[in-house]
Amino acid sequence: MKLINVRKINSNILFDIRYATTNNFTSKILYRDDSCYLLEEVAYAINNVQNELNKLGLRLVIWDAYRPLEVQEELKKYCSNTNFVSEISNHSRGISVDVSLCNLNGELLLMPTDFDDFSKKANSNYNNLDEEILKNRELLSSIMKKFNFNQNEFEWWHFDYEPLLNSPVIVDNKNII
Repeated sequence: MKLINVRKINSNILFDIRYATTNNFTSKILYRDDSCYLLEEVAYAINNVQNELNKLGLRLVIWDAYRPLEVQEELKKYCSNTNFVSEISNHSRGISVDVSLCNLNGELLLMPTDFDDFSKKANSNYNNLDEEILKNRELLSSIMKKFNFNQNEFEWWHFDYEPLLNSPVIVDNKNII
């Protein structure tokens, strides 16, 4: 399996790769550029998500996708809560995406929080929210699930691609899960 650039698959997706900017919880630029890579199967599943959103007049916003291991190590320096920054991230396996929804003009829909908010409102089951926010979160979740993505319980924006979730990954010639 290989990583491919999601930008080359669907031009309707809005890319706001936050770790390529200072607009993230570290306030540092952590990526060299704003590339967006996923394993090929996952990238085509994201394409299917966007095609479904096209029917609703909406766009997917991708905040993060593949994450190099050295960036994961850097993030752990800023957040020790493993509910939000895990020891080994599925982002580093190319099977996770951090996403939201926007309209065709690129204006974000109302959601529980912004990206990388570590409050209780970020929990995908937190319900003390306005009806519109709950509706938007449920729409995102249901479409992602339709295309085999599992929502993280601590981060409403984080989804792992189910078919590859438990597949081994080779790192330094060692299989890890």
